[in-house]
Amino acid sequence: MKRVVLGVVITAGLTAAQAFAQSPASWNGLSDRFQIDTGYFRLNSDTTLRYNGAPGAGDVNLEKDLGLDQSVDTFWVDGTWRVGRRHQLKLGYTRLNRDRAGFEIQRDFTWGGETYSAGLSADSSTGADILGGYYRFAIVRNDRFEIGPTIGIGYLWLDARIAATGTIGGQSRSIDRSASTGSVTGAVGGYANAWLTKRLVARGDFLYIKVTPGSSDASVTDWRLGANYYIFRNAGLGVQYKYNQYSYDRGVLVSKLGGEITYKGFQVFVSFLF
Repeated sequence: MKRVVLGVVITAGLTAAQAFAQSPASWNGLSDRFQIDTGYFRLNSDTTLRYNGAPGAGDVNLEKDLGLDQSVDTFWVDGTWRVGRRHQLKLGYTRLNRDRAGFEIQRDFTWGGETYSAGLSADSSTGADILGGYYRFAIVRNDRFEIGPTIGIGYLWLDARIAATGTIGGQSRSIDRSASTGSVTGAVGGYANAWLTKRLVARGDFLYIKVTPGSSDASVTDWRLGANYYIFRNAGLGVQYKYNQYSYDRGVLVSKLGGEITYKGFQVFVSFLF
């Protein structure tokens, strides 16, 4: 499923890029039809997951309890297609992975119906794939500035594994529990772009939603603030501060993966115009 979705995203992006490669330039001589931003950098993370447990009772903080590095390698790509003077479609994909081997557990906790005791040596890993599509409408737009609302829908894939071995109270123990989940996400918010000079543009957007499906609570908060400088007509560099938080508190009787993941920090990336 994941490979099929990514294949569709890549194919659509390449097709759009080819179709509009010869699109007319805007007031500053730069293309205004199609944009791709991409990078592979590190963000700070804070991840609390629970598996087969109620909120507050089965919470495991991956950084504090399992020693995972707060800095996480992040690959992401954003594509923006201006389909009309006031209309834009945006598609984004982010992938994050971390693992830690041989960490000595410092406290007892329950995860996946198993008790992980202090003193065991744990190997853990977690990963997340976030795909989102958004529609933007410019309420105000001129050659130098635009602002308007955004609405989006996406999908989150999340997986985690905790394996632990050791001897506790003279008895040898070995535990290995893993879980994965996928859920639809959505958000509403707004965006703004402002060309400060003919080559420098400041960008910002904010998205948020909270829903209560069944006996659960889910929320998404996603915002960024940054700027792009185009050294060449079709390529430049960008810097931004990025914040993304996904929270899913499942009901007490739902034995699936839930919790909260937060990624935030500064990123430097490359930007292409077509």
